[in-house]
Amino acid sequence: MLKALASDIDNTLFFRNQIPHIALEDIQAIKDFQQQGHLFGLCSGRPYQGVVHLSKDIHPDFYIISSGALILDHNLQIIYEKIISKHTLAQLFHQYVNQALIIIQSANHKVYKTSKEFQDDDCEIISSNDDIMQPAYGISLVFPDEKTAYQETKRINQIYHDVQEFQNVDSIDIVALGCSKDNALKIIKNKYAIDLLAGIGDSYNDLSMLMNVDIPITFTHAPKVLQDLAKYHVESVAEALIKL
Repeated sequence: MLKALASDIDNTLFFRNQIPHIALEDIQAIKDFQQQGHLFGLCSGRPYQGVVHLSKDIHPDFYIISSGALILDHNLQIIYEKIISKHTLAQLFHQYVNQALIIIQSANHKVYKTSKEFQDDDCEIISSNDDIMQPAYGISLVFPDEKTAYQETKRINQIYHDVQEFQNVDSIDIVALGCSKDNALKIIKNKYAIDLLAGIGDSYNDLSMLMNVDIPITFTHAPKVLQDLAKYHVESVAEALIKL
């Protein structure tokens, strides 16, 4: 029986305030799981560069990137991709440029942001949507608090009908309609003929993933809605892999 675990990244596998960022026991558990003939993949709202650089510590069998707008195999070859419409991208940018930090995940694997305060080494600062010439897999909006993000998620859902939006605490990840973690996992399950697919995540944007896997897993400290859904409550990815 072929088993697979799809893992969220931030605060599930990767912890920014922890050294090393990925726990050594998680790295070893992933290697052991793969050596047994099973698959391990990453499933995240992060952009390309924020996902593939993790391969120096682990070697995923598949990558679900930008909330399912881009899916790659273990060699980083494209399995599926879908870009957000340029018109919608421009509308969202102009609507929220003065209300939120905007992060655009370009299809050329660059990341564009509207604030130097949050600048990373691999991103470019922009002041206008016109600065972006490439198509984009998605756009993220970071608000001052969770309540605002919730309200704007509902507003975007009412106004825009060619995108899907996923709240992640104080931010919203927006991708083209039809893209989602759960749809991406269906593609992965069919491609690799996986018999038993598990998923692990820690926040609201993982709900669609956990609702559409055979074995949903979350953390003992996760929001109640995730805990109610999950079959297993764990303290780490390593513990999840042991249960599988």
